[in-house]
Amino acid sequence: MTKHEKIASDIFQQYGLSFETAERAGGWTNAVWLNGAFALRVSLQKDNDIIRREVERTKILPPEIGYPKNIAIGVTDGYEWSFSERIQGEVLSKVWNTLSWAEKISAVKQIINIMNKVHSVEVDKIEHVTLKKAWYNSFNKNDSLKDIESYIYQGIFTPKQGRTLQDILEKFYKWNACTTTVLCHGDITTDNLLWHDGNIVSLLDFEHSVIAPRQLDIHSLVNLALIQYDESTSKDIILLIESGQEIQEYTAEMYSLFSPFLSTQGDKDLFIGYNILYRQCFLEFWLENPKGEIEQCDAYQKLISLSDGNFGYLSKFLN
Repeated sequence: MTKHEKIASDIFQQYGLSFETAERAGGWTNAVWLNGAFALRVSLQKDNDIIRREVERTKILPPEIGYPKNIAIGVTDGYEWSFSERIQGEVLSKVWNTLSWAEKISAVKQIINIMNKVHSVEVDKIEHVTLKKAWYNSFNKNDSLKDIESYIYQGIFTPKQGRTLQDILEKFYKWNACTTTVLCHGDITTDNLLWHDGNIVSLLDFEHSVIAPRQLDIHSLVNLALIQYDESTSKDIILLIESGQEIQEYTAEMYSLFSPFLSTQGDKDLFIGYNILYRQCFLEFWLENPKGEIEQCDAYQKLISLSDGNFGYLSKFLN
């Protein structure tokens, strides 16, 4: 039994539960177990307060978000944990590819409603326990521009491609400094949503929530709705450029849903900037552990596309 399993076993025992009946439910930064009507998260990192801060900030969330009721938090041998009620449902990532286009449209509409509820939270009531940067970037202008410069130097981008990306980021940082900020979830993905009986019933994992312009979450949600990961090829399928009447009808519906959030040039500059910084993070992951030629890196291909200066693979959506 690992250290984290031993901690989980002891906590479950306190509540009259056996570790043998617990189901491991994944998690990148926390080990998560489901056990009957309860859920337990144990931090994978020692001596931090990420879980406590998340529990604090979720106390103010509207009930429509469906965040599970917390029962207890604690620290065992330096590892923070939380014990909460379990919300019935399946992680959306497990069912997304089985849903009809109509069900996907319904799901995205529901997620937008939940996202709007998150954005309605009064910032001054929550900013003391909330981050100011996304998990994938520090939002430091000088660092971002230097990173692009290093890619040019390494020959990853041509000078023209690099300068175009830098120009886009210059515009992004201009708007990022003056646009009204809201509470953003910061990581709206199919892994952080629960689906039950045809409905989105919960948005989970607010550990990466951040005070930022709402386009940070819009960027995540557009990627969820319009970029579908294909496990057989380890590549993303960009629905915007796919043919087929049903797909085109679906993407047209997505355009009508998202266009109110992307109506101004500032909205678009923020949206594209977040996309670049997000893809840049995954390019960095690939460069740390390259597999094959860089042309096989999906993040690289998306950044090359965006370096056309006309929204790249998202041009049909934004022009």
